[in-house]
Amino acid sequence: MNNFILLVMIFLNVHSLEFPQFYHRSTDIYIEIAQTIEKCDGVELEMVRDYPKLSMVTLNKNQNKPNKGFVLFGEHARELISPETGLHFVKKLCNQNEDMKSIKDNYELRMIVNLNPLSREKVESGDFCKRENENGVDLNRNYKSHWSKDHDPEMVRTAPGPFAFSEAETQTVRDELKKFSPHVFFSIHSGTLALFTPYAYSKEQPSENISNMMQILTEVKEKHCETCKMGSCGHEIGYLSPGTSMDYAYDDLKIPYSFTFEIYHGGLDVRTKKHALKFLEVQSSHNKYKITHEEKLDQLLRDHSCFATTSTKEMPPDECFKYFNPEEKDQYDFYVENWTQAITLSLNRVAEQRQTQQQS
Repeated sequence: MNNFILLVMIFLNVHSLEFPQFYHRSTDIYIEIAQTIEKCDGVELEMVRDYPKLSMVTLNKNQNKPNKGFVLFGEHARELISPETGLHFVKKLCNQNEDMKSIKDNYELRMIVNLNPLSREKVESGDFCKRENENGVDLNRNYKSHWSKDHDPEMVRTAPGPFAFSEAETQTVRDELKKFSPHVFFSIHSGTLALFTPYAYSKEQPSENISNMMQILTEVKEKHCETCKMGSCGHEIGYLSPGTSMDYAYDDLKIPYSFTFEIYHGGLDVRTKKHALKFLEVQSSHNKYKITHEEKLDQLLRDHSCFATTSTKEMPPDECFKYFNPEEKDQYDFYVENWTQAITLSLNRVAEQRQTQQQS
């Protein structure tokens, strides 16, 4: 077999995975949200940026509700399951779902469901490892909070941009957060299973409101992600990530509840650590991972966190897709529902804590 034919066969094999039909393209996300909210009281869709085209979903806009929440999906293009979860959340919000009643009663919400649409379009076309935006900048390193061109020497160099807030996408998040002044902020990612609080830029754990945040995350872990790592990001992951949206919300804007949820890790079961360890044993038997003990689970959970800057250049595109996103429809359905419930639970617990604080 000559080298040319061999290269063609390798190329075809690497690009064999097509964009699954049950996932939504960027234009379809916008269209489905617009159609969903047509008969949805209190929910609106507005354009907040012309280029790239960014839209924001609002609930109870300017209705003087006691709590304000901001949820950000899709900072990294390859993490398709993040905007898919955002779309599912909006649909449940508009489907007279009983779980959402307390959210509608107690919250003014703002959500950017697809922050990185131009690069997501590249992912939809088969570039399944694409993480950065259209300018090659990692949006979750481009916020002002401890922004730096330097990087953790243990990790591959990241792409924070030429200066903080150099990108239209992060400028939009900054401007909307400043105008809104929410009480709680979420950034939704995939690549591992984790429930993080600040800080990402430091291994030191913050003191402000940390016990309240951890109380909420403990319940989320018990009910929705037994396998998840939980706690202060830099401390738990073991390396530093300057310039993240979570730290900007918490440190610069003083949003007291600031979280990052990482909602999918290819191969690890979100539900139980028992299942995760079984996976580790199977992979070890195939010599893919040299992990056989529970203590090594943390290492695997760190590998492709959204805060990791390890390169995926050598990973075939289809492997990237499977690592960051469910590839089967039933698995997809489980994850978008599970994490919609987890976000809803967290919002409700924040509202309850704040009511208790105001009464005391």
